[in-house]
Amino acid sequence: MEGKLIFCSDAILRFQSDYDETSAVPLLSIQNTIANTDPFFLLRFFHHTTLIEEGRTLASIFLAIEPWKALLAAYLDRDVGAYIDEVRKPSGPTTWDIEWIGIDRRSSVYRAYKRQEMEEGEDFSAYFNRDRFPTDEFDIESSCDASGFIKGDKERWSISGDIHEIKNLPVILYSKQTLMTSAKDGLLKKSISGVKSSKHSCFVYGDTSFSFSGVMEAIFISGLFFYAPRDAAGSLDELKASLAGLEEELAEVPETESADNETDKETTIVVAEGAFDSLTAHMETEAEEWQSIKKLCQREGELPIRIGSIKMAEPAEPAEPAEPAELRLCGKIIRG
Repeated sequence: MEGKLIFCSDAILRFQSDYDETSAVPLLSIQNTIANTDPFFLLRFFHHTTLIEEGRTLASIFLAIEPWKALLAAYLDRDVGAYIDEVRKPSGPTTWDIEWIGIDRRSSVYRAYKRQEMEEGEDFSAYFNRDRFPTDEFDIESSCDASGFIKGDKERWSISGDIHEIKNLPVILYSKQTLMTSAKDGLLKKSISGVKSSKHSCFVYGDTSFSFSGVMEAIFISGLFFYAPRDAAGSLDELKASLAGLEEELAEVPETESADNETDKETTIVVAEGAFDSLTAHMETEAEEWQSIKKLCQREGELPIRIGSIKMAEPAEPAEPAEPAELRLCGKIIRG
């Protein structure tokens, strides 16, 4: 069916046909009418354009997707049902300054740099402060994110931590997407009409839209981030404890006056002791879990496990070993 999904003011997800823009029918009613026994009915609409009616809150969006919480939990790898249950609980007064949740799409293009691989026993500070060498390629990234915003404040704020602080905030979809690059790379010229600039970057913007799956990923993966509300609350408590400890340490350090030319100095990256401990612990846990799963598959699975490296499909190798491989980009053959 051609049309769009709309999160409506009464916490119902509706479908509006491209051939009838005067009405919007509850998606659950459509499912019950034409595909009541299809557990994957919602998948048909994952790539449909999605809109949010003015004033809709995060909690109302959660309630609207409740009929499909099991499917969405499997797709997003988040406990969607737990988030829905949590927003139904009573909340006290909010303490955060965030005024609304915005979902936007951003792309960036920056010169790709490389440095030698980290040596055994080398500390992170030394590695990150090594000289980097520019390449002929670029790092191209695109993301669709959900963040908190405050009127008059240019910063974006995390919405993970305490669902009760944000559940009653309105959610909006920004209709403009941006493409940003470094001013020093010169990919975008400030003299060209439509190119905007900030302190170190240049950017352009244009219209965009969001699919249902994109909105769900932005909210649950980019925005809320944690698997379930209890995980978010635990992480927030740890962060508060770490911040309190850091404030105590800073209070004991005497203030020093900065030299006038300090801003001209090259930035040095300092990695605090234990900064990557939580990441290391996470990686170790993941590795142990994977080894356990692999052993179970070896013991009980019927299909063979591949051992060793697997060569990926790549552009055809040239007839002569000395010739570079052909890569086709935008109608051109790039040899490299």
